[in-house]
Amino acid sequence: MSAAGVRAVDWSDNLYLNTDVGSALQQNTQFHLSGWPTTQDATFNPGVRADIDLGYKFDDTWAVEFETGVIWNSIDSIGGFSVNGSFDIYTIPLLANVIYKFPTGSSWTPYVGVGVGGVVSIADFSTATSGSSDTCFTFAYQAEAGLKYALTKNISIGVAYKYFNTLNQRWFFSNFGDHVKFDGVHIHAIVASFTWTF
Repeated sequence: MSAAGVRAVDWSDNLYLNTDVGSALQQNTQFHLSGWPTTQDATFNPGVRADIDLGYKFDDTWAVEFETGVIWNSIDSIGGFSVNGSFDIYTIPLLANVIYKFPTGSSWTPYVGVGVGGVVSIADFSTATSGSSDTCFTFAYQAEAGLKYALTKNISIGVAYKYFNTLNQRWFFSNFGDHVKFDGVHIHAIVASFTWTF
């Protein structure tokens, strides 16, 4: 095999694919509707988060990843009143992550990570007689910590906690006739993961 072929094999050996799924709890946030004299506190129902990461490990400690997926939560109440219909938020993260793993000399590997990037947020509001949706894009960042267990040389499973945060989000709903804004989004997720190293 040529030297170039050896380098290609070595590079691909450092690639991995990670998937995870779990619960997503979104913190209360301030809900603004243009024309309302005051803001209202919005509360959310428990939701679901699912992600996929393509990563590259430099060594046994450092790695970088590109992460995307979807987080779904629905609004439970606004200003203490239940939503008349459904108000769903679909959050699609687009993050570049840096991961640090703590070598233990065993099959167990604790790790921490941070990520920055953007988020595509889709807000969908519907009642029995009408509906409206809109999409916005804003800055986002994330912190995470987890623990993985190596089943084989190429396969690991684990659990992780992820804290995801965005700047203010704004959508336009035709059935409201005005803009809706959140004062940022803060989502806590507990996920189970599966990692395959190429």
